[in-house]
Amino acid sequence: MKKVFSLLVIGLLSLVYYPTAAQTVTTEGTDFWVAFMENADTTQGDLSLSIFATPLRTCNMTVSNPNTGWSQTLSITPSGINRVYVPLSQAYTVHSGMVENKGIHVTSTDTITLYAITRGYPNQDYTNILPTPMLLDKYMVQTYPQDRFSTEFAIVAAEDNTTVDISLKGNTIDGHTDGQNYSIFLPVAGKMCQVQSTRPGDLSGTRITARDGKKIAVFNGDACAYIPNQTIGNSCDHVVEQALPTAYWGRKFVAIGSQRNRNDYVRITALNDNCVVRKNGTIITTLAAGNTYQYQMGSNNETDYIETTQPAMVYLYFASLNGNGNGDPSMTTIPPIEQGIERVGFSAVSSGNITSHYVYLICPTEAVGSILLDNTAISPSQFNSISSFSSHKYTIRQVSEGTHHITDTSHNGFVVYLYGFGNRESYGYTIGTAARIISSAYMTVGGENINRHPNGFDLCPGQNPLFEIHLDGGQLTNVLWDFGDGSPSSTTNPTNHLFINEGEYNVCAYISYIADTITNEILYDTLCTTIRLHPEYLYDIYESVVENNLPFVHAGIAYSEDVDGDTIRHHTRFGCDSLEILHLKVWHNDTTYFDTLICDTLLPVRWHGVNFIYDSTHIFHLTNIHGADSLVIVTLSTIHCAPPPRPDTARVDTNTIWIPNIFTPDRHNNRQFLIKGNNLLDVEVLIFHRWGAFITRFDGLTESWDGTQDGKPCPSGAYVYKIIYHFQSEPLIKKVMVGTVVLLR
Repeated sequence: MKKVFSLLVIGLLSLVYYPTAAQTVTTEGTDFWVAFMENADTTQGDLSLSIFATPLRTCNMTVSNPNTGWSQTLSITPSGINRVYVPLSQAYTVHSGMVENKGIHVTSTDTITLYAITRGYPNQDYTNILPTPMLLDKYMVQTYPQDRFSTEFAIVAAEDNTTVDISLKGNTIDGHTDGQNYSIFLPVAGKMCQVQSTRPGDLSGTRITARDGKKIAVFNGDACAYIPNQTIGNSCDHVVEQALPTAYWGRKFVAIGSQRNRNDYVRITALNDNCVVRKNGTIITTLAAGNTYQYQMGSNNETDYIETTQPAMVYLYFASLNGNGNGDPSMTTIPPIEQGIERVGFSAVSSGNITSHYVYLICPTEAVGSILLDNTAISPSQFNSISSFSSHKYTIRQVSEGTHHITDTSHNGFVVYLYGFGNRESYGYTIGTAARIISSAYMTVGGENINRHPNGFDLCPGQNPLFEIHLDGGQLTNVLWDFGDGSPSSTTNPTNHLFINEGEYNVCAYISYIADTITNEILYDTLCTTIRLHPEYLYDIYESVVENNLPFVHAGIAYSEDVDGDTIRHHTRFGCDSLEILHLKVWHNDTTYFDTLICDTLLPVRWHGVNFIYDSTHIFHLTNIHGADSLVIVTLSTIHCAPPPRPDTARVDTNTIWIPNIFTPDRHNNRQFLIKGNNLLDVEVLIFHRWGAFITRFDGLTESWDGTQDGKPCPSGAYVYKIIYHFQSEPLIKKVMVGTVVLLR
C-alpha cells in the first residue's frame, strides 16, 4: 500500500494571460492572496510550500506575510521558472476554526499569473490563484467525502474588519454542526481560518459570505483524499482548488476523462434549488441548493456535456491507484463554457515524478482552425465532436515541459485545463478562466425567493405583495407577468398585484435577459409560482357563565358582565384575520323568598328534605337550572281549615271557592292544583312563573294543573295564579283572585 505524501495548494504550471479584445477580467493580475491548508499523511520533513509565477514581462514579485513581517522579493522573467519557497511557520496550519496569521500576500510590479503548491513527496496537486480584483464576497464549498481524513476549506481576508458568515453543511472538528450558521471575524487583511470536517465528513455545499461586500479568497479540498473511498482506492493525496465566487458559476461544462488507466469521478454542486442536471442531453438528477451529485465516467477519454438549469460548479477527480501507476487522486475545476478566454500562456513544469502534461481545450466549432498552440494552428482533424453539444469541439494535446502559448485568432474564446501524470502522482487544474458574472434569474414574492418556497405562497384578502424578477448580474430586457386570475398582464418590474377572490392562482413571469455582459447573448426563461388566497371568517359564538365562575376569560380577555357583540380578532394558520362576535350571558346568584300559608290539615309538609310540622322558617342553598347559586328562604304559616267538601256532597247554597296554597305532584296525596267550591258557574285558571312568564291555562271546574309545562315537570317553588270565576247566583258579576301556590317535589 502506498504511503501518501500529497501536496496542498496550487501550482506549478506558470501561466501567462494576454489582454483580450473585450478586456475581459481573467486570472492575471498584480495582487493575490494565498492559503495553504493541511496536507495529511505526510511528515514535516517531506513538506514544502511553494509559489510559482509567470510574468508578461520581467518584473519584481514580493511574497509576504503582512501580519508577521516575513517577506521575500524576487526578480522574475517570462521564460524562467519563478519559484518562492514559503516557510511552514508563515503559512501552514493544521487547526480547524482558529483565526491565524497564515495568509500569504503576493504582489508584483507587472502582470503575472500565479500558482501555489503544498508538496508532500511524492504527491502534489496544483491550483491557480485568482487575483484580488477577481475575488468577491460569496462562495460555496465543494470537497470529496472522506472516512479517514478531513475535508477542508480555508478563508483569507483581502480587507480589514471582515466578518464572514458560514452556513454549514456537515460537521466540523471544532464543534460546529450540520445546518448551523455561525460567523468568523478576520480583523485585518491576511488573517486566515481553516475549517475541517469530522471524519467521516463532507463540507460540500457550505455557503460562505463576507459581510458588506468584503473580498475574501476561499480554498477547498481534502487533507488527503481516497477516491472513491479507502476500501476501493487504498492510497490518498492532498487535493485542493481555489473556489470561484458563485457569481462566476455557469450552466454549461465539458468534462473530459484523463489519459489514465482508471476512470474519473465528476461532482456537480448546485447553487440554487430546482437545479435540473443533464448529461449529454439526458436528465440525471435535480439538485437542491448546496447539494452535490457524483458519477463515475464510463471510460478513459470520455467526453460529457453537462448542462444545468441553475448556476453550478463542476469538479473532476482522479481515482486512487492501488500501488504504482500513472497518476493518483487529484482535483480539477472544470471551467464553465461561459468563462471562455482568447489568449493564455503557461509553463508546464515537471515536479517530483510528473513526466507528462496534457492540455484539454474546448472551443466553439467556429473557432476550429483558428486555435494556435505555440503559434502553430491545431489542425481541424485533431478536434473531436462533443456528444449533445454540436456547437463546440474539443482537442487533447500533449505538451512538453516548458513555456507554451494558446491563442484564438477568431476571438470566439475557449476554456482550457491541464493534467499532469507520473508514477503514483498527478495534478489537475484550470489553466485560467474569465471572470464574467453569469446571471441567474429568480422571482421574489414579498421579498421571498420562490426557490425557497416550492409549494408557493399563502396570502390573505387585502394583501398586495410585490412581485419582482432579480438577476445575479446581467441585464433584464423584458418581462411579461401573467397572474392567473384573468387580470391584464403587466410588463413592469417590480409590480404589485392584489388578488380579489379566494382560490389558487398560477403566477408566471416570461422574461428575457442578457446573462453574459461580454457576448450580450439573450436568454429566455419562464419563472412560475403558486399563490393561494385564503378567506377571512366572520362568526358568532355564544357563551354563558355563572356568577361564581367569573371572570370569564376568552381569547385572553377577562369578562365580568354580559356581553352582546364584542368583536375579537383572530389569525388563521395562514395569518389571515378572522372576526369572532362574542355573546356572553352571565347567570347571577339569586335569593328567593317563599311565604306560604297552608291549612293545618296538610301538616306535616316536607320540602327538600325538611319536615315542616309547625310554623317555621328554613333556609335552603340550591343550584338553579343555569348552575348559579340560589338561596331559598321558606316561611311556613298555618291556619285551621275545615276539610273541603267532597265532590258528592249535597249542594250547599252558600257561594264559596276553595284554592289550595300547596300541592305535591310526586306524592300520593294532593297531587293536583285543584279548585273547589259551591255554586260556581265557571272558573278560568292561569298559572305564571313568579317573574311573570306564562305557564298554562285550564278550566277550573273540570281540569287541574299537574305541575308541568309543555309536558315537562316544573321545579319546586312558588307560582302565581290568576282565577276568574262567576257564581251561579250572580252570573253577571266577574270575580278575580290572584295569589301564589307552592309546588313541592
